[in-house]
Amino acid sequence: MTFVDTHPTAESSYARTLIARGCSESLAVLAAEILARGETSQDWNSEEELIVAKAYAQLQ
Repeated sequence: MTFVDTHPTAESSYARTLIARGCSESLAVLAAEILARGETSQDWNSEEELIVAKAYAQLQ
């Protein structure tokens, strides 16, 4: 039986979208945590910027 989350969190939605578009699961989870906080990219530190940039670079 397949579980369907009818009320997904923003974080899980970001992760699923990134994975569906070709991002590796481990990187998608890290990037989703950052993206779900709702901050602008100016609020991210350099490590967070790098994680999100790598995730988007993997998208097909």
